[in-house]
Amino acid sequence: MLPDPGQDTAFSHLMQECFRINRRLVTAAGQLTTGSGITGAQWGVLGAFGGADEPLTVAQAARRLGLARQGVQRVADLLEDKGLIVYEQNPNHRRAKLAKVTAEGRTLLKQLQIRQSHWVRHAAGDLNIEQLEAATELVRHIGQRLLD
Repeated sequence: MLPDPGQDTAFSHLMQECFRINRRLVTAAGQLTTGSGITGAQWGVLGAFGGADEPLTVAQAARRLGLARQGVQRVADLLEDKGLIVYEQNPNHRRAKLAKVTAEGRTLLKQLQIRQSHWVRHAAGDLNIEQLEAATELVRHIGQRLLD
């Protein structure tokens, strides 16, 4: 099948918008964490550990976030230094420790979640749930295709 130049252009425009949105989200995360003692990137990693049903290894958190393990390891070590996570022995692996969010880390996540909920109401504007779910599904589908 011959490539569709219209499809190429439309996908390129979508990519450009995704890049712009990503930059804006990174900026917003930095603003939301102002005064919290952590950065937006640290919030993302702390949230990955805190959102799990059970403690995760750094590699598992990195996969959930779509990031390199080494980068997540550096951030996780900073979170440990701040007392927001602790490393525990992993019964399934000698070297890959499990990261568990501390009570202080959970409190901080709750505070940031409150800040985020106020921001989300503004950012979502007049978009309804169906539009947001459709956009989420489309982005998820495209992301999966990029992995294939």
